[in-house]
Amino acid sequence: MAESAVDAMKKAHEVLAAYDFKVIDLERGYARRTLKVDLDRNEISEHPVSQKMIDLWTGGKGFDLWLMFQEIDKNTKWDDPNNPICFSPGPLGGTTSFPGSGKTIVTSISPLTKSIMDCNVGGYFGPYLKFSGYDALVIIGKAKDDVVVVIDAQTEKITIEKAPKEHIDSHLLSEELTEMYADNELDKRNISVVSSGKGAEHTYMGVLNFSFYDWRRQLPRMKQAGRGGIGTVFRNKRLKAVVVRNRDITPAWRVAENKVQKLVQPEKIPHCDCTAEIEQICAKYNNNPEYVIEMMQDVQDRYRCIPPETLDVINLKTRTPKAYLYHIATFYKTFSLEEKGEQTIQVCMGTACHVKGSAKILDEFERELNVKTGQTTKDKKFSLEAVACLGACSLAPVVKIGDEVLGGVQVKDVKKIIKNAQGK
Repeated sequence: MAESAVDAMKKAHEVLAAYDFKVIDLERGYARRTLKVDLDRNEISEHPVSQKMIDLWTGGKGFDLWLMFQEIDKNTKWDDPNNPICFSPGPLGGTTSFPGSGKTIVTSISPLTKSIMDCNVGGYFGPYLKFSGYDALVIIGKAKDDVVVVIDAQTEKITIEKAPKEHIDSHLLSEELTEMYADNELDKRNISVVSSGKGAEHTYMGVLNFSFYDWRRQLPRMKQAGRGGIGTVFRNKRLKAVVVRNRDITPAWRVAENKVQKLVQPEKIPHCDCTAEIEQICAKYNNNPEYVIEMMQDVQDRYRCIPPETLDVINLKTRTPKAYLYHIATFYKTFSLEEKGEQTIQVCMGTACHVKGSAKILDEFERELNVKTGQTTKDKKFSLEAVACLGACSLAPVVKIGDEVLGGVQVKDVKKIIKNAQGK
């Protein structure tokens, strides 16, 4: 197989420094450590965050200023090696309940004003840095050649790599590095790239571009940190990019993350090695998002449930939002996230059936099958459901097994109905 352009770029990288780290859990919004990268010495180091630092500076702009003051003196100019670029999200970084929690504050001595200048940017970089276990990133020094800094929370390794072949311009560079460091299409959502274009080499007002992967368009898009010309400082340091690869938490939207998951999540969600077969089902409908319900119906018929892999594959193939697919999977009674029995017994609880004793019929099915409504027998033969209406009121009380509708059912008939169904 011919070597791709991105593979050739990756092969040309030379690792100048490597640092192993451990992803740690946050405590009240803090990892209590910062990351420092020295491009002069090719050194990577961690530094503690004290309680005093938290109390006085909080995070974001405060942390940036505190960290800057550790590096500069009264004579430091914007293009001096000891002029740092500091990145810091706040303690609520990545907390989706709060607007603006995706922001990152970037601070440096400005080429435009010759004074300390900060700017802020949205996107994923700040949260991904926080999820990697760092409250801030400080970059000092100047590289001898164009380099990228890679913070990979999946491999728990940080590297400084010589990067001679990638483009300088951000719209191309972010695509190349996203492709280079992601394992697959879903993993691209875990990549955020900070870069500055070729224009920053020729002006004092260069901006920083922060990428985030748009899964609908299947390419990285960018947000800008524009005040103060910090992109010019970035390129002056011979930085091509800073890449953060988030922990392997894609798909980003999971059943367990839903606020009402306790009400709808099954006790056990089955997993299966069925990705290829689900892809074939999607292809049957030409990956058309208008047919996601039909796709899910085919999956339900095949596996007697909607395995979680289904939402991932249909999401990827049709670009339908995961939350919407989950809504479909939990709204329609025909779908189930938990594996159903070979046959489903439905007891109608509509008005006509209820007044003729359907509640007692349901109770008898629970006793005979030794399950509660909504559960499946241990041998996976039957699932028991109570439904609002089966549309056969004249036959009340009504029970449906598979495609067969039984009318005029009495409590005494339940055992015989189960026995007949077992013989099928």
